[in-house]
Amino acid sequence: MNFRRRRHRKSLYFVSLTVAVLLAAGILIAKSVWYGQGGRYYFGTLATDPSKARLEHNSGIYVAHLNLRWDQYEPADGFYDRHYIDSAINALRTFRNAGSLVEVGLGLNHPPSWIFQEHPDAAYVNQYGARYTATANIVFSEAARREAQAYILRVHRDIGLEKFWAIRVGVDQSGEFIYPPANADGVHMNSYWAFDVNAQGSASNPGRPATVPANPFPGWRPGQREYQGMAFTVSQVSRWYDWYLAALSDAVDWQIKYYRSLGYKGYLKVLIPGAGYYPSTYASAIDSHLDGTVSPNLLGAGAGFFKTIPLLKEHTNVEIVSTALVDGSGNPRNNGCAPTDSKVDILAASNKEIYNWSSVRWIANISTRNGFTLLNGESAGPHVAPYYRGAMNDAANQMVTCGLRGLMWAFDGNLYDETPGSSLHDYAAVIDRYNH
Repeated sequence: MNFRRRRHRKSLYFVSLTVAVLLAAGILIAKSVWYGQGGRYYFGTLATDPSKARLEHNSGIYVAHLNLRWDQYEPADGFYDRHYIDSAINALRTFRNAGSLVEVGLGLNHPPSWIFQEHPDAAYVNQYGARYTATANIVFSEAARREAQAYILRVHRDIGLEKFWAIRVGVDQSGEFIYPPANADGVHMNSYWAFDVNAQGSASNPGRPATVPANPFPGWRPGQREYQGMAFTVSQVSRWYDWYLAALSDAVDWQIKYYRSLGYKGYLKVLIPGAGYYPSTYASAIDSHLDGTVSPNLLGAGAGFFKTIPLLKEHTNVEIVSTALVDGSGNPRNNGCAPTDSKVDILAASNKEIYNWSSVRWIANISTRNGFTLLNGESAGPHVAPYYRGAMNDAANQMVTCGLRGLMWAFDGNLYDETPGSSLHDYAAVIDRYNH
């Protein structure tokens, strides 16, 4: 059951623009970019260095990653740092002039501190009363969502979302599809982040997003066996926890819908860290009333991807991205997918076969079973699992066998710092093997 934290952070894609439009956009494409078709894949890096853009594009690395930070873009309410914005625009221009496709992380996971001063309910709160402000509570706080939308709209006006080939989507402080860490208060290992005033409020509470249902059992805390003087059943625990997961999924759907409302038609990449927990773990944790005796770090973070991915309503140009390629999971380590995987009953609590699957194998299976045809992958990064000679080959094998449309390598700097198995030469060789 692999689960990780990370600090940074297509179907068929083709370009059918006229030469006039290409020139107007300033895009010079030296090679064909028909990724995901006829054995073609896209390859990119995370935290891409603009100064390396042309060198990397000439090596077959056609996707660059631009990472913005909300706290630097809007350090004070309504004040937008022009120097920071111009720096981002210049980096984007550099990437595009090099011929790169650009995916962006808008940095909603790095909110400015003024949000929590103006909107105290924008902080997550666990069952112990601890507040969490490393990222904004876009799950239960309508005010946090409104501020995030205002920021996104400003980026759209300043830069233009249409200039980005893909936008990264997530919830936690790393920008991925989970709640904050279950041990984030520094004291407890089983925090559940649904105890702010909005999460605990009534059905008519205006502070909670309208798309998030009211807490079915306000005041109940994980581990308690009674509620309002009566025994709290396992069925009721399951209902409460499923509400917790559904609220998390709603925060992703909200982002997708908002980007679409602004006319964005590109790819939206939902980032999935690790494998999370499995059906048997879920059953055991529910039976124990979520008392922290069963995988508390995974349950509290809502890392039940076999339950949350199916809840996502939007599919068009939505990519499910495993951010855990070559993370050391699986037996054998970093295994790929097999044609027979589709026949495995992955939801059977008694099924032990899935425990030998790598993280990406598990996530790819869940995603395709739930109608997601666009899958992608990112290497986990050497801070999660040390790279080694052949790591890029293993990641590419996972990409191909699991039906991923491409690979983003974490991180760009590791192509140049002598990290084992992670050089620009290594990457260029892998790209040449799969795209030529």
